[in-house]
Amino acid sequence: MKLNNLRYLLAFLPAAMALQSCDDVDTSDRFIETAPVDVARTVLLEDFTGQNCINCPAAHETVHALVEQYGDNIIPVAVHSGGLAISVDRTNFEYNFVGLMTEDGNTYDKRFNTFQTWPAGTVNRGATLSHSDWAAAVRTAITEEADLSIDLSAKAADGKVEIETTLRPSANLSGSLQLWITEDGITARQKLLNGTTDSEYVHNHVFRAAVNGTWGEAMTLTSGVHTSASHSIEIRNTDKERWNANNLTVVAFFYNETGVLQAAKAKVTATIEE
Repeated sequence: MKLNNLRYLLAFLPAAMALQSCDDVDTSDRFIETAPVDVARTVLLEDFTGQNCINCPAAHETVHALVEQYGDNIIPVAVHSGGLAISVDRTNFEYNFVGLMTEDGNTYDKRFNTFQTWPAGTVNRGATLSHSDWAAAVRTAITEEADLSIDLSAKAADGKVEIETTLRPSANLSGSLQLWITEDGITARQKLLNGTTDSEYVHNHVFRAAVNGTWGEAMTLTSGVHTSASHSIEIRNTDKERWNANNLTVVAFFYNETGVLQAAKAKVTATIEE
């Protein structure tokens, strides 16, 4: 499949450090014209971020530009984690104070954010990269043929998200199937590069929960043999987390020690009552 008429991607250049453990971003952000590529797979981009990281909004813009370029062939997940994030445990809806950091998010950050700086990220769980390097890594990864396709569907019913996954391998593979819930359109505070705090900042692709355990479930796949699985998770509506079912997405990926072999996402749809 060829990527049509999308030739621009956003690349940010790092500048001097302005805040400890928070990567700076050059204010002269610019688009760089690149040639189209043949898209062969879907790529997972884990963006380790935080609400107190003044440079993280620029990384969010990088993600936005990559999504505009590659569409559904890139799956970004904003993993709020580390010393510049705000825990969901600190959420107080009465005072419009919402935290987005989860225990699992911190676990992933400690495993994959080897720089322990924010923003940072991985593409298909490769090397930890500054966000100025994400575009090049995505461009390389997205052209690599995959030995697996993933069919995924998700619906909201009776206060739960019901998920159906089918793995279709074209080679014998060993690894783990991971299922996540992400949410778009969360309004919560974010510190900005100019020193102010935007209390109405809209956070997208936010990691909310791991459906089938922190590290997923181990599987051995046989070439040509389809493997299906069903999962569910309750839609959280507590004094600390209020998921909007209309804004939820399920992310599925199959990975092993070499990285992510394939990824997929499905918007959560509501059950229609007749």
